[in-house]
Amino acid sequence: MEKLTLVATSRDTETKLSTIRADKKVPAVVYGHKITAQAITVGASDLLKIFRKSGKTHIIELNLDGKKQDVLIHDTQRAPVSGDFIHIDFFAVSATEKIHVQIPVHLVGLSPAALQGGLIEQNMHIVEVKCLPKNLVDAFEADLSKLENLGDSLHVKDLSIDTAKFDILSDIESSIVSVHLPKGVAEDEVVAEVAAAEVPSVQDEKKAEKEAQAE
Repeated sequence: MEKLTLVATSRDTETKLSTIRADKKVPAVVYGHKITAQAITVGASDLLKIFRKSGKTHIIELNLDGKKQDVLIHDTQRAPVSGDFIHIDFFAVSATEKIHVQIPVHLVGLSPAALQGGLIEQNMHIVEVKCLPKNLVDAFEADLSKLENLGDSLHVKDLSIDTAKFDILSDIESSIVSVHLPKGVAEDEVVAEVAAAEVPSVQDEKKAEKEAQAE
């Protein structure tokens, strides 16, 4: 994973949060592995750039007053209208201790059943695991090409998760993604549409014959 670095400074808890935000900084707190919770600030623009890359599953090297600490973004608060960050919780991690994280699930590939008119529905967007920080990944991938028939589904157990690196906490039988008919559509209607698309019309055949004769 790409190494991400964010500069932070200690803050006086008596300073008004509105004053900090007016200075284009975000109030935050860092806590976790063998450290006392500490109030800090980070640059608003720097945080936004980092968060776009890291989300909550990427280790960030926090440079706090010259000291380096590996952290994860644990919680965020954002303004309801602007979406700007108004507070961040950072969780300090140890390289030798497993952490409990939620890894996003990304859908990849094309489903043969969807190409036949099926509707793809993602039922789970994250998988909960425990792992060492060095084994963190940005996402697990669900391969839609395995959904060949209407009614097929992929479960947590079907994902390519290295169990030597990850302890899966989510129910492995839980459905991640499935393909089914849109509401109000009968399966024989879909079959008929696919068959009609595959059979050339009389007009198409006559047109092809004329083009062949012209050549």
